[in-house]
Amino acid sequence: MIIKKFTQPVASNAISLFTASYFLDGFLVEKTLYTLGIGAIVLSLVNFIVKPILKVITFPINVITLGFFGVFINAILLFITAYFVKGIEITGGTFSINALGIVVPEMQLTMIPNLILAAFVIGIINWILRKLIL
Repeated sequence: MIIKKFTQPVASNAISLFTASYFLDGFLVEKTLYTLGIGAIVLSLVNFIVKPILKVITFPINVITLGFFGVFINAILLFITAYFVKGIEITGGTFSINALGIVVPEMQLTMIPNLILAAFVIGIINWILRKLIL
């Protein structure tokens, strides 16, 4: 039972990453089993650990936007995943932020629309796959 709860999101995320990289030009994932597997595991862990914290922090904004801000949360999670996995890349121009001693990793300015679109596509694919798997 525990293994099923872990393998379903990982498998769903792997298929979603592959499919999103196939359809979106600005979202690149190496088509190797290793990269897809590591990317899916990291995305699953980020969803499991970071997403609940972000949902609590952004709850007022999410209520005001009627849940639409969830796409931006997913985009942040996807950015974190791309930051840690070498084979996942979002293309565009670059900028970085360094304020009050907090350094945000270099982010690509034109990658934000690609990041939001990729998060939206991955979310839809994950939803469909989880409905079919369950």
